[in-house]
Amino acid sequence: MTWHMQTLTILTALVFTFLGAPVAAQTPGMNPADPLAIARVLAAKYPAQPIMSYIPALAWSGSLRLSAMTGEAQWREKAMKDMQAFISGQTPAIAEPYRLTSLAGALAFFDAATLDKNADAGALGQKVAAFITDTPEGTYRFATSWTDDMFMAGAVLSRAGNSGWTARLGTMLTTYANQLQRPDGLFIHAADGPHAWGRGNGFALLGVTEALTHLPAGSSHPALLNIYRTHVAALVKYQSDDGSWQQVIDEPTSYRELTATAMIVAALSRGVAAGWIDRTTYLPIIDKGWAAVAARVMPDGTVRDVCSGTGAGPTKDYYLNRPVVNGADDRGGAMALLAAMEVATLRRGR
Repeated sequence: MTWHMQTLTILTALVFTFLGAPVAAQTPGMNPADPLAIARVLAAKYPAQPIMSYIPALAWSGSLRLSAMTGEAQWREKAMKDMQAFISGQTPAIAEPYRLTSLAGALAFFDAATLDKNADAGALGQKVAAFITDTPEGTYRFATSWTDDMFMAGAVLSRAGNSGWTARLGTMLTTYANQLQRPDGLFIHAADGPHAWGRGNGFALLGVTEALTHLPAGSSHPALLNIYRTHVAALVKYQSDDGSWQQVIDEPTSYRELTATAMIVAALSRGVAAGWIDRTTYLPIIDKGWAAVAARVMPDGTVRDVCSGTGAGPTKDYYLNRPVVNGADDRGGAMALLAAMEVATLRRGR
C-alpha cells in the first residue's frame, strides 16, 4: 500500500469514527449484506451469561434456527448445552425474584422442543407457562403493564398451545393496545412512561407478531392483525436515512438504537413472509433496516448503539439519557441475531 493510500485509509476511518459509523463492520471476511454470516458471528458469542431470561433465550432460539437452516450442528449443540442446566432441573427455571422478563426465557424451551425434538424442554416450557397464568382471568403474574409484557407473555404463551391461555393472550394484547397504542399507531412505553421508547415499541410489535405466528386462527386474529398493520404503518414513517430507528421513535434528535431497529426489522420480515403486509412496499424498508443492523455488528460480535436496561420513566429526557452500550452485550447480540434469522428466512423464500 502506498503512502497516499495509507493516508486516505486513516483519514476515512477517522471521518467515519467521528460520525459514529462502525467502520469495523466493513472488515474483509464478514459480508455485512449476508445475514447468515453475521448470525454465525453472533451465535458463536452469545449469550455470555446463560441465565433464565428472554435475552439468552432469543440467542438460543436464533442459534437453533441457524442450525436448522444451515445444517451446521455446532450452533444447536452450543444452545442446548447452555439450556441443559434448566432442562435437567439442576438450575431452577422458576426462581425468585420472580420477573416476567426472566420467565420469558421459556420461549427457548418451546423452540428446543420443536427444533431439537427435546420433550423435556417442552415440558419445562409448559410448566413455566402454567406458572405465569396461575392467576385470575385477564391478568398475568408479575406483569408490569409496560409494552415489555406484550412480548414476554406473548412469546411464551403463544407457543404453549393451550387454548385457554391463547384466548387469554389475545385479550391481553388487545387490552394493552387499547391502553398504550396512540392514535397515530405508535406505542407509549407505559401509562407512567408516556413516550414512544424504541425498544418498547419493539416489544409491542414483536409480541403481536409472535401471537399472529403461533396462535391458531381465531377470533383475536383480525384485531391483532389490525394492531400489527397500524403499528407498522406508523413505524416506517420514522425510519432514519441509514435504515435505523431511534431511541425515542418520534424524537429525531435521539440516537439511532440497535435493539429497536433489530426488533422492527424482524417483525417486518416475518410479516412480509407471512403475507400480512405488502411485499413490494416493505422489502426496501426491511433491506435498509437490515443494513443498519449489520452496520452495528462488529466482526468480533461486539455491537454498537444498544440502549441499556430500561424501566418506565415519566419524562422524555429519562429515555433520551439512557446509557448506551458499545461492546459485548447479550441483549444487543440476541436482538441482532433475531433480525439476522428473520431476514435470512425471508430472503430464502424470495
